[in-house]
Amino acid sequence: MEGRRVTKDRVKMIKNLPPLPELSLKIINTMNDPDVSVDDVVKVISVCPTLVARLLGLANSAYFGRSVPINDLRIAIIQVLGLNLVKSLSLSLALNVALDTQACPSFDSEYYWAKAFLRAVLAQKLADRSNHELLEPNIVYTSALLLDIGMLVAIYLAPEELDKMFDLCDKDEQCLNEAIVSYLGEEHYYLGYQLLNRWHLPEIYKVSFKEFCNNDYSGLEKHLLGILRLSQRLTVPIMNDEELDLSEYQNDLTEFPWLESKFDAIVEEVVENKQEIQELASLISG
Repeated sequence: MEGRRVTKDRVKMIKNLPPLPELSLKIINTMNDPDVSVDDVVKVISVCPTLVARLLGLANSAYFGRSVPINDLRIAIIQVLGLNLVKSLSLSLALNVALDTQACPSFDSEYYWAKAFLRAVLAQKLADRSNHELLEPNIVYTSALLLDIGMLVAIYLAPEELDKMFDLCDKDEQCLNEAIVSYLGEEHYYLGYQLLNRWHLPEIYKVSFKEFCNNDYSGLEKHLLGILRLSQRLTVPIMNDEELDLSEYQNDLTEFPWLESKFDAIVEEVVENKQEIQELASLISG
């Protein structure tokens, strides 16, 4: 496809996409180490005051219900947040730092992160109790959290054009996607794939982005893609306070037999916790 070739060439251009800052690269390399220790994570995060402040704010938020304030990052990781959550959040924030969206004032950063968090929580719950090796909680959570990062790529590449479209489309996902394709020749998922490929992130995340719109994909990541698609479909109406008819999603559950008896309860739980998740997003988005 001509549009994909043009987009690929454009995303590869150094002038259009920034290299990862050294600190972000160090954070990403640390977080992608499956054997990394809590002390190693604390050490690399501690040189980034903004990240420390946001993670401590997260640990002390109402979402986790702590009665005693926590001021020590190591304790926050061990007692409250957990290593996998901190790794996922640090990874996403490190990527976000390199993609400044200030040139697009109509972009709602808090909405973006609220949607990302809600989708990540939902995806993780949907994948829970699966025996599939590629549906491990940290992989599912991180994949869902990063799923729309191509939106940030699009904004970075065409801020003025998309600023007008964000204002016009508001929260209409289809409208925004069509605008991105119109200006950049490709879905934002593929832009995300190009970014992660350039920055050498693990293959599992790159495949999730590259094949997200390919419903015929039958590789090992098929079940992960199914969870991500289902989570994305559910997240949009939840974020926009639309009435949900869960019977519309029954066909999506055929490949996830462990969900049949608890799907409704999972979605209802996430909807009930929407406000708390939005508060987390506010802390992370700054």
